[in-house]
Amino acid sequence: MLQSLSVEDVSRTIPHWESVHSVVESQIRADGFHDWPFIPSFPVDVRAFSFGEHRSVRPTWHDYYELLYVCSGEALYEVQDQQFQLRPLDLMIVSDSLYHRLSKVVAVPFKALVLYFMPDVLRADDNSGDHEFYLSSFRLQREGFPHMISGETGVPMQVLRLMVKIRNLLPAMDADAQLVVRTYLEMVLVLLMNHDKEQLSLSIPLNRNHRSLERMRPLFDFIEEKYRTAIPLSTASAIAGMSKPHFMRSFKRATGQSFDTYLNRFRIAKSQVLLATTNMAISAVGQEVGFADQSYFGLVFRRLVKVSPREYRNSVQAK
Repeated sequence: MLQSLSVEDVSRTIPHWESVHSVVESQIRADGFHDWPFIPSFPVDVRAFSFGEHRSVRPTWHDYYELLYVCSGEALYEVQDQQFQLRPLDLMIVSDSLYHRLSKVVAVPFKALVLYFMPDVLRADDNSGDHEFYLSSFRLQREGFPHMISGETGVPMQVLRLMVKIRNLLPAMDADAQLVVRTYLEMVLVLLMNHDKEQLSLSIPLNRNHRSLERMRPLFDFIEEKYRTAIPLSTASAIAGMSKPHFMRSFKRATGQSFDTYLNRFRIAKSQVLLATTNMAISAVGQEVGFADQSYFGLVFRRLVKVSPREYRNSVQAK
């Protein structure tokens, strides 16, 4: 279960760790710029990398934002003229335009889960400018910024859980999956903002949207675990610790969706993964993701995806 996720759990769920040297080195230009091959329509990616002993990655910079969670091993990591010693459970935060590299593997096997994203991905459904608040942990990076968050704080493990959830939904080719990924990404960024406020004595103003999102975090964890079962509004509001009217306003403020709409989109995103990757009967898929009535599952799926579950399966399996 994701609430009790450990580094060992991550290692077991990732069948293949890519060599960072074979993947990244070939993508670095002569000036050190790293051009990551995002899907243009939704530039978010989570990769599992292994780093070879006695090998370093040459200094690089990029236009995306990066989070690196250490799953095993130890290494030295440089950002500009700073050096950090990374151990299991630690988290590195690197903004755009900063030269950085993993300079030396100290203990093997060194493995890391890495989240890359372009800041514009948060603008897609936000015309208010709120995305700039979410990005404050990256925007504030200046000389001397503490790019490493120690595993002892507990923050990296919370970030890891959300990274795994994001990874399980990628490549997120449709609006429903993208909505869920953005929500998880915003939760990651709120965790980083709160850490910065506590540890760096920074004055980062949290507006009502961010406070609402923070209060919804236990509910999002509950949805991830229990989406296969009925989740009435009364249960959701109780988990958030709010009255029903207050909850409905706060949830809409945090996600831009009503609770029922968000839950349906979440379930449909899960069903799309099953339709694309398994041979489960369509009726079984609907039940697996929390729709007790097959007709209602088909109705919601067609309304959100614009095709029937069978048409969707045929289209993705034909590619």
